[in-house]
Amino acid sequence: MCSKFNNYKIEISYDGSHFHGFQKQSDLKTVQSVIEESIDLILNNYKLNYAGRTDAGVHAKSQIISLSTSGSINTAFLKSLDSLVGPEIKIKKIQKINNSFHPRFDAKSRVYKYFLQSSNTSEPYNRNYSYLVKTKIELNELKFVERLFIGKKNFKNFSKLRKGQDPFREITKSKWSKRDGYFIYTIEGNSFLHNMVRAIVGCQLAVVENKISKKELASSLIQPQKKRFNYIAPAHGLYLWKIKY
Repeated sequence: MCSKFNNYKIEISYDGSHFHGFQKQSDLKTVQSVIEESIDLILNNYKLNYAGRTDAGVHAKSQIISLSTSGSINTAFLKSLDSLVGPEIKIKKIQKINNSFHPRFDAKSRVYKYFLQSSNTSEPYNRNYSYLVKTKIELNELKFVERLFIGKKNFKNFSKLRKGQDPFREITKSKWSKRDGYFIYTIEGNSFLHNMVRAIVGCQLAVVENKISKKELASSLIQPQKKRFNYIAPAHGLYLWKIKY
């Protein structure tokens, strides 16, 4: 008789500073490899699915995993797994969910936030978790270009595309705010290309610093240039903030 498998939704967060990204890679420390090595010590038979992956150095406030297993999943499992993964990963919540749930394909949208400080607001103890821009920046300068990205646009110039990959993505929110000395960029969309959010932030900073014009940036989202933009903000300021279902 086959064992009955149940599906569980797991929410985690992590400090991406010392990981080579989320996805498993040979002989490198990644979030996925640490999680799977830890679960191997508790369960014998299971399957994991992930909502998505983040690049090396990128953090997550809320990343979603599904775990399908015939094993026993309870509060003790959560505590054991949280202890095994180490201090850079937090197992926040585990809940039983329908067996058809897939964290990637069922996601309606993803929210990212990017944190930066300018030379007039910076604190040295935050340098690994926000991007320090060495020039003075004002909020109104950043808000000057934020709405260019809203809607279904061609982001070919904002990512290194795989052969045949669709460059169009739909963005529903693109907004700068300021809080406690941080400039915070919030972007929400159905999905994102590789390095896309960091390129969007980098290009907005390039407009502020007069390296490119707002008109050039707007035009690239309709009729992309031959070469992609090289203005990419560092990974350590970026956070996968929330996945909506």
